[in-house]
Amino acid sequence: MAPRRRTAALGIRGARPAFRREYLMSIVANMATYPPRRAGLAKAVAQLAPQVDRLNLVLNQYEAPLEEFAAFPNVHQIIPDTDTKDTGKFYPDVSGADYVLMVDDDIDYPPEFVERTLELFAPFGRGHLAGYHGSLYLSRWDLIRRGKLVRALSYDRSRIADFRQGFRFHSKLQNAIVVDQIATCAAIMRAEDFPSFEFMRDSQKFVDVRLARWCFERSITPIALPKTAKWLGKVDYEETIFHGFTQTNPPDVTEEILSYAFKVKGRGLPPKPCASQT
Repeated sequence: MAPRRRTAALGIRGARPAFRREYLMSIVANMATYPPRRAGLAKAVAQLAPQVDRLNLVLNQYEAPLEEFAAFPNVHQIIPDTDTKDTGKFYPDVSGADYVLMVDDDIDYPPEFVERTLELFAPFGRGHLAGYHGSLYLSRWDLIRRGKLVRALSYDRSRIADFRQGFRFHSKLQNAIVVDQIATCAAIMRAEDFPSFEFMRDSQKFVDVRLARWCFERSITPIALPKTAKWLGKVDYEETIFHGFTQTNPPDVTEEILSYAFKVKGRGLPPKPCASQT
């Protein structure tokens, strides 16, 4: 009965989908946003709120909760003391939850997003991070084997972020694969595996890298999940962290990437389901 009590505390409304009714899961989603994204925020909230028990909405640079979300009883608006930027996804208290989803305000999520993600994640569970946007870092030898000789000649570990195979959220992926890094735009973890805000606090603009380090240091396996092309949609904004920060290859971020890149057990291979989960 404990899962039922947790669910009630999180403000569940209405009937659960069949998969979640069976397992009595409590699902929290964390999203961070700021005023320039307000125009598209309502759409993302409307898509996700009905699919989860609680949607934690971290309102960076706001002074008051947004009236447009008062109609969603399970949307928990949080105004942090300081601008947390993308680390805001790790700011809310997720105690009492079974699963935590990390989501963004610039992606179109289908109505079956949470249900499908839970089903795909079920064979793995604890000790895994899974999502729809992943990266495998590439060595010079990887490039040579793939026939990318010009790229291999320009290879530079100090620019490691420029040398990776991306499994993008809007592109097709036939089968799940173990990767070095999962992005926090559409990802899921067990709540007990979720990192603390203290660990993530100083990783603004490179939370994916810090989360990958957290996972590597704790033997949590990152998995890119399969999906059809354009199952997740992209909402374009003028500014992005990738173009404004990642491509500059900050040395401290590069050092952090190199602490786990190429070292994840089983990377590049299909993930192995946990015996206790099957």
